[in-house]
Amino acid sequence: MSMKQRTGALSAFYILYLLHATTAFQVQSTPQPTVNQTLKIGVYYETLCPDSRAFIRNSLYDAMIINGWLKYTELVLVPYGKVSAWTDPATNITTLFCQHGHSECELNALHACIVEHNDVNDQIKLISCLLTGHSTSLDECAKDLMIDVSAAKECKSTRSTPDILKKYGEMTDALDISFVPSVTFDNKFNRWRQRYFIYNFPVIYCREYDNKFNITLPHC
Repeated sequence: MSMKQRTGALSAFYILYLLHATTAFQVQSTPQPTVNQTLKIGVYYETLCPDSRAFIRNSLYDAMIINGWLKYTELVLVPYGKVSAWTDPATNITTLFCQHGHSECELNALHACIVEHNDVNDQIKLISCLLTGHSTSLDECAKDLMIDVSAAKECKSTRSTPDILKKYGEMTDALDISFVPSVTFDNKFNRWRQRYFIYNFPVIYCREYDNKFNITLPHC
């Protein structure tokens, strides 16, 4: 091999080495998310609100389940919404008046029992299933998804609706929401940008996660 050929071969080898080293450095230097790096998301919704149903079944479900972001999320579902309450001073019995009527109060309570007694992965799957139609039953969804809902059913059958929803009402009232659904990011609530958050949820989620951890999640 001539000196010129040897020099050319060494140059080609050096270039390949640099490319490999640069690629390896880029891969190693890209931060990877861990299950301990979670973004807290609160979703405040009503079970019979069309916007709530569409958001949970589409944007939220796709982000958490299809994109796999649930493992990087501390998801808190709050089924309550715009509700007024009145307590009879004579009997001390509380009556709730939900935006879409009595049936919504009962469905909110059922969802609350699911939130209390099922893990978050099962919660979002069951609740998304229940929101597919007004007559969709918990038993249907539980059977299709192979999820045990016995504790949630006992919760709903043995406790009053005001008792079940008390905690969720306090959480919702603390925000003074004006739009349903409403979303919080790490307990931060911006009442003026809720429509933007709801209709651009995946983009906002990616931005908030990146801002917090300096990490770009898969599918972002």
